[in-house]
Amino acid sequence: MDKRPRNAATAAHSPRLAKRLGGVPLGLSLVLIGLLALTGCKPPKVSPIIFRVMTYNIHHGEGLDGKVDLERIAKVITDANADAVALQEVDKNTERTGGIDMAADLAKRTNMHVAFGANLDFQGGKYGTAILSKHPIDSVENHVLKQARDGEPRGVLQAVLDVGQGRVLFAGTHLDHTKDQAERLFSQTQFDELFAKFEGLPIIFCGDFNDTPDSELHKRMSKKWTDSWSLVGQGPGLTMTSAQPTRRIDYIWVSDKKNFKLRWARVPRTDASDHLPVVAEMEFKPAAHPMDDAQLALIIIVMTLLSAIPIGLGATIFISSRRSKTQA
Repeated sequence: MDKRPRNAATAAHSPRLAKRLGGVPLGLSLVLIGLLALTGCKPPKVSPIIFRVMTYNIHHGEGLDGKVDLERIAKVITDANADAVALQEVDKNTERTGGIDMAADLAKRTNMHVAFGANLDFQGGKYGTAILSKHPIDSVENHVLKQARDGEPRGVLQAVLDVGQGRVLFAGTHLDHTKDQAERLFSQTQFDELFAKFEGLPIIFCGDFNDTPDSELHKRMSKKWTDSWSLVGQGPGLTMTSAQPTRRIDYIWVSDKKNFKLRWARVPRTDASDHLPVVAEMEFKPAAHPMDDAQLALIIIVMTLLSAIPIGLGATIFISSRRSKTQA
């Protein structure tokens, strides 16, 4: 398929246009053609989309019955019909779960794209977080967080998703679980730097933050992020433990209220893990795709030609003047 801008192709192949430009100096003709081509380089108009997300601590696939059952986890995910899912406590090739690559297995069962972020070497394999997405994953970064004290390493997994007409950053984390909040607060101080490079993208940040809405962590997060449940959730939204939940520690945060219109949030009941998942649906406008290499090259060429106009005009005037003097 010809990916050149339609106007560029028209300018290059239309005899009528060539005839019209016949009396124009070559440099100016190229500039005019380039300017026509540039009309095809404008970013496409981006419309708001409906997007459904889930965050779910799967407890390495172990349910309340003590059995590891990934088909059961996959059913929870597919029943939610989420576009993107942030998973925590994911095993990859560990002894305790039979050497299964859980992220890849769940991606196959749900027919979704996958990214895995390893934060810890564990029992011959890896342990960390994962992201599943119905949409292609353009890029992935996993950042193991610095620690204030010795303990289980934590991380932030970031994936840029191509949602068709644009892009969104979808991120997941699993913070420290101890009673002392110091480690979680130290992790939070690192978020600004991790997300700074994605400033132009709408951001959805999910995970098991291991702290309740009345905590200092939630207070600090709320200064720059919006807790989806606090706006559209019905009831307390308790997620831990799944048998008799008493705490809300799993969150879906969005980067701002202006560009995100939250529609609803719910906590499905399931015994597939010791946590309950959180699902939220929202409307937002994706960030337009950046120009590709061909479009950038075209802009450089056109701008180079434009910069040559003064020289070309000066030369034309000089030559015309010399001819006039000669003829006189």
